[in-house]
Amino acid sequence: MPLPPSGEQALPSVPPGSSGQNWHRFHYPVGAFLVAYGITGLAGAAIGWGERRDEVAGYLGAGVATPLLAVVKVIEALLLLIAVAGLVRRRDVWFLPAITGWIAGFGIFCVLDVVKGKWAAFLEHGAYLLLFLVLLVLTYGLSVKARVGDRRQPAPAEAVPPPSSGPPGSTPAPRPGGLTRTQELALAAINRWQRGAPPPPPPPRPPDAPQGPTG
Repeated sequence: MPLPPSGEQALPSVPPGSSGQNWHRFHYPVGAFLVAYGITGLAGAAIGWGERRDEVAGYLGAGVATPLLAVVKVIEALLLLIAVAGLVRRRDVWFLPAITGWIAGFGIFCVLDVVKGKWAAFLEHGAYLLLFLVLLVLTYGLSVKARVGDRRQPAPAEAVPPPSSGPPGSTPAPRPGGLTRTQELALAAINRWQRGAPPPPPPPRPPDAPQGPTG
């Protein structure tokens, strides 16, 4: 059975995710931020309900401001509960719908800002939109990194498929470790963002044994 070329290492196949399997330690600050943001948003709406209602009325009119704002806050409460559940149960995948929901909300506000010509509000909502997009990419990349591990480990020779010898255009061999192209890009981005630990120094070379007299 052919072996992989020297100097190349193959990643072990990635098993399906289970509870906590894709959890990275940096998911804790991501989840804490989502929970803190959700609580702050709901508390701010409860304190300044009239101001928020006037803001919505400036976009869509006073007739629908109150019921629409109530629906939005109910959705935000659901997103907050999802984020709390993901943080408590260490389910990274539950962060994705919460982040996606806030991305959709700020995206809608950005469109309304452009239509109404509110450029200051557009900059504010655009900054939040960019922030949650970064969180989405970061969360996905951390999940991939947790699945494959911080270091590449060589796979057994039996697990390495032989190179494809078919004609051009045939089905390509699977990617190392079973990763998709998107997962590979996310993992590469996380590795560039996260500074790796320096390699350990090489062990000291033992002193040469003294040679005895030759007869």
